[in-house]
Amino acid sequence: MKHSYSFPILLTSLLFVTISLSALNTQVPLWLVHNQFPVWQIGLVGSSYFVGNLIGTIVANWFINKFNARHTYSYSCIIFAIATIGLSFSMDFYSWAIWRFFIGIACAVTWVVIESCILVTGTARTRGKMLAVYMTTYYLGTVFGQALLQYFPQDVLYFGLVVLVLMGLAILFILMTHYKLPKRKKSSFNIMPMILHKPSRLGLIGCVIAGMLIGSLYSLMPAYYSHLGYSDNQVANWMILLILSGVIAQLPASWCSDKYGRRVVLLVESLLVVVACVLLAFNLFAVWAIILLGSTIYTIYPISMGWACSCVRKQDIVAMNQAMLLTNTLGSLIAPAIISYIMDKISNDYLFVSFAIISFYFVILLVKKRGADAHQPKSTQTN
Repeated sequence: MKHSYSFPILLTSLLFVTISLSALNTQVPLWLVHNQFPVWQIGLVGSSYFVGNLIGTIVANWFINKFNARHTYSYSCIIFAIATIGLSFSMDFYSWAIWRFFIGIACAVTWVVIESCILVTGTARTRGKMLAVYMTTYYLGTVFGQALLQYFPQDVLYFGLVVLVLMGLAILFILMTHYKLPKRKKSSFNIMPMILHKPSRLGLIGCVIAGMLIGSLYSLMPAYYSHLGYSDNQVANWMILLILSGVIAQLPASWCSDKYGRRVVLLVESLLVVVACVLLAFNLFAVWAIILLGSTIYTIYPISMGWACSCVRKQDIVAMNQAMLLTNTLGSLIAPAIISYIMDKISNDYLFVSFAIISFYFVILLVKKRGADAHQPKSTQTN
């Protein structure tokens, strides 16, 4: 890449966005719990964020074509800040669902911009490593957001003002980069050919599974621990342990996927998710189970992402990136709403039971398609 310094600057900008999002993702369920919202409404507010992700994924390429990558990213940060401040206008289910919807749109657009910049500028040899560094930065920002949560103001308006400052810094850094994404002459929404592309199918299913698991974690785990009687700081500490485990696992998981194949690594990870969830459901070795859950659940998406991208031409990578975010968002949208409803009716422990069921289903698919990696050209199996 001509401007090699653009990548670390891009990641720095991502860090500010992720810190804001991480703090907000934990604080919103806690605010709702403290104001006596039922679990099903908390789940729906979480799902409204992922509906926004879905819409943002669909419209992102249109905005990139119209305003260019850096300006689109900047406008998304502005929407994020305004919507966060908007949460302070009233404490009711419908308005919070709407504001979270707009935050979801803003986040999805920023991810499309960042991931597309990485995928387009990377080569077949460097793309996997760049994605691993990207995901490590993303999860480090998430950890920082959880760690800094106790220093954020508890008042919703002042919390929003802090986010406004962080978004300003994110915009400042993105404008210092020199990324340009290729414009598509045809319709920007040409995702269906990517979704129907058979060689990429298991990678896309992995993106759905990752969305279901991570979306439910962010939407429901803070409420789960709060209902167990943990303080807000204790909830944040559990989330830090979970996410930090994912950060540490990014590069080793990427190395293993390059060496042993993505299908094998995803199969092992999915089995370990099942084990971790069984331990958590029975309240056994909780700390070790959370570490195991975090180190596996957060690496499913980047490995699946690399798998799907390895099966398409370079000019189709932006469209495939949209398809991956779309499928990931669909999982994030559906799972919290369904799981929260069942948790409300049966038990909070169903959170981990559902994770085990989802992961075991992925195990079955990976076992059935055990020859999928073997049929790919050798050059496409190490991104």
